[in-house]
Amino acid sequence: MASRRTNTVLITLFGVLAAGSIVVTGVFDHLLAGDPRVLVVTMKQGVGQEARDLLKRDCGSLPGVSVVADEGNPDPVIQGRFPVRFKIGGATPREEAALETCIDRHRSLVRGLLTEGDR
Repeated sequence: MASRRTNTVLITLFGVLAAGSIVVTGVFDHLLAGDPRVLVVTMKQGVGQEARDLLKRDCGSLPGVSVVADEGNPDPVIQGRFPVRFKIGGATPREEAALETCIDRHRSLVRGLLTEGDR
């Protein structure tokens, strides 16, 4: 049988390991993680893949901005229904404003925009 002192040491060790794992997870998931922001641009109904490609080409090469690659079915008929995503993590406010100005020039194609991953 384990002594009372052994039980106390084991319980204390478990508590220290549990608290340490919580702190390490928090540090790596939140403090050291990069900027995860993505600007999601929803297109108007039925504009299709050509409009998405136009928006990506015109606005995706701005400084501080990159286009998030499409995932899933590569068929243009399928992809044409989905929003366009721009990675803006690390972009300055001026670069974000330039992106929104570029998107506004395509207002006949765009329904709205939303920032994902903003903390």
